[in-house]
Amino acid sequence: MLKTLIRPLLIVAAFAAGYCVPEARSLTFLIRYLLLAMLYFVCLQVKIVHLKPRGSHWKILLANILIGTCGWAVLLFSGYPELACAVFFTGISPTASAAPVITRFLGGSVTYVVVSFLITNVGISASLLGLIPLVTGNFTFSFFQDVAGNLLLVLGVPALAALLSRKFISSSREWPERLPLLSFTLWLLMLFITAGSASSFIRSTPDLSPLILLSIAGLSLGLCVLNFTVGYFLGGWRYRREAGQSLGQKNTMFTLYLALTFSSPLAAMGPTFYVLWHNLWNAAQMFLHDRRKNLRKKKRRAPCGNERKRYIDAVMKEPEP
Repeated sequence: MLKTLIRPLLIVAAFAAGYCVPEARSLTFLIRYLLLAMLYFVCLQVKIVHLKPRGSHWKILLANILIGTCGWAVLLFSGYPELACAVFFTGISPTASAAPVITRFLGGSVTYVVVSFLITNVGISASLLGLIPLVTGNFTFSFFQDVAGNLLLVLGVPALAALLSRKFISSSREWPERLPLLSFTLWLLMLFITAGSASSFIRSTPDLSPLILLSIAGLSLGLCVLNFTVGYFLGGWRYRREAGQSLGQKNTMFTLYLALTFSSPLAAMGPTFYVLWHNLWNAAQMFLHDRRKNLRKKKRRAPCGNERKRYIDAVMKEPEP
């Protein structure tokens, strides 16, 4: 029981420690490099020939766009423009680069989630070229350059590095298995820095209404439940877990940057709260997965009741010497 709680407790501890150390905001520049390292280990396990889009991948992309834009429209026309922006930048977030890592922890198809990551990040980035001016009216051509540069770095560098590693270092394919805790450790460090950044913003804005923060937190929680649930059904029977992870675990670092650049720090609180919710969701998933895994191991070790009965009967029937 204690073993299955270790990873969820570490996730909560990383958030708590980050909130208590707002100075961790100065380490935000490391997030990009942590993501690069995590995605590199994911790409080491994936063969390019297996990266084939499925119909559910395009459904995930469409749902991703609709959830963000519809949520924004409803709140905007209801008279809550600040909440609308927070919901937009939360709901429109594409699949996180850490999603394949979590999928590997859960024993799912890493390849499926990598394809989701590629399709949603490219598709969402393209759609944002038109949606950003619609939502904020604060658009410049440099935005397209920023998006293209970030995508090239986050997607291209790890994939190219993994391709070269697999080609020239045959043992590199085994590195993720040999270092199973490395990706998880990098992920915890990223959560710590993110929580520290959120804590710094809240502490530096004393006039911020608690009701606004609670509203954004509640809306982001609702989006989290909606995303994982919708994704679960879009994936069909075979890829329920993977599709849920693809739509539910968001690249909030990307939209957090966009919100701060083109909207306001308040809008950025939506993706910030979402980081907490989707990681708590993942913590619960990992707890249940580890518990089921341990139960299966115990069942394999335990002797079958029928076999034990047959063995006892055979012994009792043996003639005495």
